[in-house]
Amino acid sequence: MALTGRLKILVAVAIAVVAYVVMTKPDEQASAPVAAAERARPRDVASTGQGASGQGVASKGGARNVSSAGSEESARLYAQLAHRVSEGQSAGALFKSTSWYTPPPPPPVVAAPVVLAPPPVPTAPPLPFSVMGSYARPGERTTYFLTRGDRVFDVRVGDTIDNTYSVDGDAGGQLRLTYKPLNIQQTLPIGGT
Repeated sequence: MALTGRLKILVAVAIAVVAYVVMTKPDEQASAPVAAAERARPRDVASTGQGASGQGVASKGGARNVSSAGSEESARLYAQLAHRVSEGQSAGALFKSTSWYTPPPPPPVVAAPVVLAPPPVPTAPPLPFSVMGSYARPGERTTYFLTRGDRVFDVRVGDTIDNTYSVDGDAGGQLRLTYKPLNIQQTLPIGGT
């Protein structure tokens, strides 16, 4: 039979693997579980009278039959390759499932409703006028002279000033004015009684 190039390479690789396994010295840490199994095995064999494969064991000299030797060889190979096996946790992590679920954002915080105090009752601004004096002719209504800034107003009872204030009357040394937007009455001292 003629060997092709491909077959020659395959046979060479197989021989190299077998030589590596047979020639390398086993690690003591990796062979510890196998050594413990080997120590436990003779007791099992002696007590039952059967080998690992269920066949009888020769009673003289403690020699084992062929199937028992095969299990020893597999145990030895296992001991040599035991250091290549990873722990259960890391092996389980290889096929760990991943979830792409992201939880929804938390609901927005609802602030407590702000209770607004009722707005203050509107009031009229302070009177912008000051009394400069008054003049009264006999038989006529009194004329009052009011100033605001550099402006002088001559008003009588019933007049309106700038469509904002109306003059209502005088009593007890006070001139009564009404702030028209809010209909609020205010008094301005005029001096005499």
